[in-house]
Amino acid sequence: MTDKDPFALYRDAGGYLGDFRGERIPVILGYHAVRDAAKDWQRFSNDAQGRVPIPAEDDVRSLRQLPIETDPPLHTDLKHLVRDWFRRPATDPALRAAITALVAEAVEEALATGEVEVVGDFALPLQSRALALLLGLPRAAGEEWIAWGLHAFRTAGVNDPARADRLLKVLERETDRAMAEGGDDFFAFLAGAEFRGRKLSRDEILGFAHVTFAGGRDTLIASIATALRHLARHPQDLEALRHSSRLAVTGAEEIVRWLSPLDHIGRICPHADAVGGHSRAPGERIALCWAAANHDPVVFAEAGTLRLDRSPNPHVGYGAGDHACLGASHARAVIRAVLTETATRTGRIDLVEEAPDMRDIGGVVHQRGYARLSLRFHRKDD
Repeated sequence: MTDKDPFALYRDAGGYLGDFRGERIPVILGYHAVRDAAKDWQRFSNDAQGRVPIPAEDDVRSLRQLPIETDPPLHTDLKHLVRDWFRRPATDPALRAAITALVAEAVEEALATGEVEVVGDFALPLQSRALALLLGLPRAAGEEWIAWGLHAFRTAGVNDPARADRLLKVLERETDRAMAEGGDDFFAFLAGAEFRGRKLSRDEILGFAHVTFAGGRDTLIASIATALRHLARHPQDLEALRHSSRLAVTGAEEIVRWLSPLDHIGRICPHADAVGGHSRAPGERIALCWAAANHDPVVFAEAGTLRLDRSPNPHVGYGAGDHACLGASHARAVIRAVLTETATRTGRIDLVEEAPDMRDIGGVVHQRGYARLSLRFHRKDD
């Protein structure tokens, strides 16, 4: 990935008016401006079903993703309902150990295979199996999701109605099973939960589940691949990780900052507004560019350089404010385990082939990870 910052010129200008398939949306870029806007939900709202993501998803789903597509105080209460479940990778040693064991298994398979296409054959299966662990579902569920590919319902960056319908049918199946039979998994937890003195509706359960599958899939896959590619190109960091458990903690944060796996997101203007000199009518959108904010040189020295020991690291890779990512604890646990288990079990990693994953944010193209990445893994005694 190049150190060149494609957002530098526009950041200095205070943003730009992006063209998102014909929809003109002002894009906010600077770290402080992005962070302030993310926290100001009264001015830039999430309360719009299907229109927080860019491109919008209102053409492929009729469900409101919860809690993300609401604002406080409703958002606060919905988030509180599931907060402890999603914090479990940080608070439950048994779950954390299970995630570590899953990563160790993946690394051992890579070592046995030798050359691995990391995006599709390492990161994708690992993400799917780790999500099954987080949700308390059997491993067979994760195996089913592997076949979905890198995104739950998009093909080549475009919303795919057939894939969206497939995801919905799986969520409906699990929801109906949990409502009828109970259990100890995430769907059963939601089916039994009390919210403001009542049970959640079926659509509310589906709304919680939908964002869990749609929001953390390609982002975690990209983060895992980026971590391994970095260790291949920087063997000194692979060696340093063997001697410092702390480096996996700071390194996991730095990978998310540097990559910014969710590079941008939308917000809706409830009232007439102006952003970066561009007027907004009620209901029109603005975009927060996490990728540009995380490479703002005002906040991050040598922002284009991935430094595993960067600290402090106030990145916004998991968002900011009330709507910050619920899945952050899970992503951190997986990425830390990838760094630790790879360093523990691997002598070196060779870069064989890479193809960048280029993303267009309203007319500004930047690299967000790798579309294809082949690495060769070697044991310590090779």
